[in-house]
Amino acid sequence: MSKEQFYLGIDMGGTHVKIAIVNSLCNIVEETVIDTDITAKPLDVIKTIISKASKLKNYSKVECIGVGIAGDVNCFDGSVRFSPNLPKWKNVALKQILEKLTKKKAFVDNDANTASIGAFWLDAKAKPVNLVCVTLGTGVGGGLIFNKKLYRGSSCTAGEIGHITVDPSGHKCKCGNKGCVETFVGAKYISKYAVEYLKTHKSPIIDKLVNGDHSKITPKVLSLAAAKGDKAAIAVWSYIGEKLGILFACIVNFVNPDAIVLCGGVSHAGKYLIEPAKREMKSRAFASAVKKCKIVISKYTNKLGVVGAAMLPKL
Repeated sequence: MSKEQFYLGIDMGGTHVKIAIVNSLCNIVEETVIDTDITAKPLDVIKTIISKASKLKNYSKVECIGVGIAGDVNCFDGSVRFSPNLPKWKNVALKQILEKLTKKKAFVDNDANTASIGAFWLDAKAKPVNLVCVTLGTGVGGGLIFNKKLYRGSSCTAGEIGHITVDPSGHKCKCGNKGCVETFVGAKYISKYAVEYLKTHKSPIIDKLVNGDHSKITPKVLSLAAAKGDKAAIAVWSYIGEKLGILFACIVNFVNPDAIVLCGGVSHAGKYLIEPAKREMKSRAFASAVKKCKIVISKYTNKLGVVGAAMLPKL
């Protein structure tokens, strides 16, 4: 029998860094978490992560290390060009530093890509040939798996589906474009739209949930209200879902995937978001492509990033 293989996954967020040892079956064997120090120098952060990881019982058995980090990553040399969550991380040779300090092979990629790998192994059980993962949180990201391989593009920026235009006259996006899907489906934009909507529509349930302070409205609040049958919350999600459905139609017509897997906090809206999105997709995309594509909400949102990072060497 061949010995069990172990991989170290690191999911670097702006608030926390998740660290896990994962086996070849994609099961988390050990895990830990540390707070992200955005004020520290990158080298000091890396050393802290390695120190924490090395205390895990199976660390000595780890064959390679995978890291997922938000931002512009050069997946060819494993350097971080910049990260919006980590202001001091500019042109950091992360792969090189990790390999020098650990003497282990290291892989580095964008966190949306690692989430897509996690979705491929955990949610899809490595069955789909072609899969698109859509991350729905503060921003909207994506990862593309074609022929069971992660597709990165010529500059490692493939999958930036959050910046596909769904309304040319829409809101200004932080990327500089107008009407990106992120400006409708990103968490902050959802909250902003809900506040505007409630200026002309009543919602006693939402008012109760936020004690009358609409500045406290979040996608989570809207999901709770919708689950209680609140018409305003359901209407907000319907509007958001329609915009997401336009994105789905673009994906389905262009990529023709077997599955689209949704993850991230906004995806917790469930049917209130997905049903209008599916209706919109069906009205805009080729019927044959829609029929072949499953829309799935990840059951492993909190694990996708770290497991996907660990599995970078396998995809």
